[in-house]
Amino acid sequence: MTYPTPVPHREALFALCDRLPDDLPWAVTASENLALRGFDVSPGDLDVTTTADGAYRIESLFSETVTRAVVPPAEAEAEFIRSHFGALSLHGTEVELMGDVEHRVGEAKPPRRTDETADGEWVPDPPVAETREFLTVEGRDVPVMPLAVEAAGYRARGDHDRAATVEARIEAADGRETDRDDAQTGSRIPAETEGER
Repeated sequence: MTYPTPVPHREALFALCDRLPDDLPWAVTASENLALRGFDVSPGDLDVTTTADGAYRIESLFSETVTRAVVPPAEAEAEFIRSHFGALSLHGTEVELMGDVEHRVGEAKPPRRTDETADGEWVPDPPVAETREFLTVEGRDVPVMPLAVEAAGYRARGDHDRAATVEARIEAADGRETDRDDAQTGSRIPAETEGER
């Protein structure tokens, strides 16, 4: 798919696309992914999801730009998300690296005291290499996580409004797929729907 929208954090995004090797599974995620798909969001940074090994490899490949060394999940755990986590600064943009992301799901309630743990179960995100999709952005193939994965992540973190917005886009796209299937039986797809794909 090709998206003509303005590219947030363009230089940082293209630096990743140009320098990361093909055998390193990575994808843009969170609000940067949504912005690339035309959602009305203003990403404050560029989030990259990868494997645990991938996070450390990216850190090594961009060693001159590391602002936060990648650390294991036990040192980077947040309330509803954990990963091998670190950050870079590329062309003035903070790039957050997240390897082997897991979300806390279920009856997740924040602990009341510092010696308590939150309820819920840690569930890994689907494997990046097998799940990611590619968008064409100014002639570059940019790996992004599917919207269904984004919606599930927002839901797990308690951002139900954003999850609902993403799910509405998925449902609208599914409706267009149904229209496309109907076209194969003789129905006509309106021109503006075709242009939206």
